[in-house]
Parts: sequence; C-alpha cells; structure tokens
Amino acid sequence: MTKKVLLKLHLWLSLPLGVIIILICLSGATLVFKNEIRNALEMPKVIAPHAKSVKVAYSVKAGDEERVGKTIGKFSSKDAPYGTTTKRDFFSFVTKFHTSLMMGPVGKLIITYTTLLFIFILISGIFVLLPKDRKQLCQRFKVEWNKGSRRRLFDLHVSLGWCALLWLLLLSVTGLGFGLKLVPKGTELMRLFHELHIGSWGGMLTKIITFVVSLIGASLPITGYLLYFRRRCKA
Repeated sequence: MTKKVLLKLHLWLSLPLGVIIILICLSGATLVFKNEIRNALEMPKVIAPHAKSVKVAYSVKAGDEERVGKTIGKFSSKDAPYGTTTKRDFFSFVTKFHTSLMMGPVGKLIITYTTLLFIFILISGIFVLLPKDRKQLCQRFKVEWNKGSRRRLFDLHVSLGWCALLWLLLLSVTGLGFGLKLVPKGTELMRLFHELHIGSWGGMLTKIITFVVSLIGASLPITGYLLYFRRRCKA
C-alpha cells in the first residue's frame, strides 16, 4: 500500500470519525482521576444495584473501634453498604458516555469500531510521515512557530501524534479489548487491562501521562480538521 493511498485512508476515515474520537478522548481524560476526585470530595462509591455479586470494602468507625470488612451480595438503594451508593453520580454518566455515547448497544458498537479504526488512523499517519533520515526524525518532534499558522498546525498535529503514539495505541488496544469482549470478566487479565486503560498501573505518574495523552488524542482530530478546512477554503 503506497503512502498516497494511506494518506487518503487516513483523511477519509478521520473526517467522519474525528468528532467521536474527540468525545472518547475527552470523556476518557475526565475519568482518569475519578477515584481521587470522589475521595477528595468524600463522595460514596457507586455500585450497580442489579449486580449479581458485588464485593465492597467498607470501614465503619464506632467510638474508638474501627471495623473493616467485605460485603458480598445484591444491593438496592436502601441497603447498600456503608460508604457506597447505587445512585449514579457525574462520573457514572461520563463512564456510560465513554463506553456507549449514552446510546446503549448501538453506541457501544460505534465506540468499539471507532476505536478499531482509530488504531489504523494512528498507524497510517506514522507510515505516511515516516522519516527518511535522522534529520527528518528530529523534525517530527519539533514545532516551527515562526513559519505561518498552517505550518504551525501541521507541526502540532504531527509532533503530538508522534509523541503520544505508543500510549494512544495502548489505550486504544485495551479499550478495544473491552469493546470486543476479548477479556474474560472478573479475571486478573481484565484487572490488568483496566489498570492499563486508566493509567493506574504505575501510580500517579502514569495517571498524569494518561490524562495528558488523552487530551492530545482529542487535539489530533481538531488540528486535522483545521488543516483540512483551511486547505479547502483556499482551493
């Protein structure tokens, strides 16, 4: 497949899917620190009322004694364990949006196959701009700020894409694993995929990187749209 064909595929897939990619990345960035924000605001942990089996850690202080344990069972809004709730909060809705665009099974399919095509978009972009030598490789990570707005947009699109490529692929592949149900529920593999997807596998540092990379992922369609429509307006 030639670079010209790859460029056309990169463009014509990005145009219709760009908006969805932006929404996926922005909602994903919002969810990276959801546990930290919930804890800071002392928000109760949200559990599913319809779950067949739920394991919840709880800590109850009675006077000078503190009881810590685990509860397993089916809960309603009235009998949820201490420190938990079955009522959805802001992050619950963002999670639903991130996984299905609030559109049920159809939305899940849209998210899954957009993610699959996003992987192709990322890889095709790299092959289209594959450097010929070391000098070009260095240029892929630089932004020329003084050579006009179009060059600036192009450099931002390319350099940010190159910098975030591997991390974006990691997020996309793990997300695709959930979307295509390739990971068995309740297994160590699923836990690993979840940690990789939200960036918690390396502590706060990897969470911060995941947050920044998610924002970069959202910026790529934006700079791509600006480049495309600027060229169309001049044509």
